[in-house]
This record gives sequence, C-alpha cells and structure tokens, in this order.
Amino acid sequence: MKQLDIRFTKERDRKKLEHQTALIERLQYILPQRIAEKFDDVNVRIRFSSSSGADISGFKDPDEKKRFQAFLEDLWSDDSILEV
Repeated sequence: MKQLDIRFTKERDRKKLEHQTALIERLQYILPQRIAEKFDDVNVRIRFSSSSGADISGFKDPDEKKRFQAFLEDLWSDDSILEV
C-alpha cells in the first residue's frame, strides 16, 4: 500500500495549537483529494507526533515515487491548500 505519513510536533501555546489543529484538519481534508487526482491508492495520514517530518512508502516503481515527490513539492508550495 502506498502511504504518505506527515507528522507535526504539537505547539505548546494555546493559540498556535488552535491554528495548527485547523491547518492539520484542512490538510486531512484537501491532500487526499488532490493526491487522488494524480495517483491511485495513496493512503494519507496527517497527525501529531513527538517528531515532525514526512515519509513516503509503498511505491514499488522508483520513477513513480519520484513523480509523487515532485507532485508533493508542487502541491506543498500551493498556498491555497493551507488557507483556513
């Protein structure tokens, strides 16, 4: 199974945490939709964790994984996905 796992460390400040939670909820809604437009069967997981980062797994074809990474970079630079 193809998977994208995005982890955020939780903000300590209440206002920043509220904003961060809203952003994560937005990403949980929009990223799976946008990814599904170009790639089949990618499970998207966005969550709080003790460490921040992103992992991509399950792509058997290295070229497809590179295309997915390039797509994510373009998608991530699209400010409209983060508008809350």
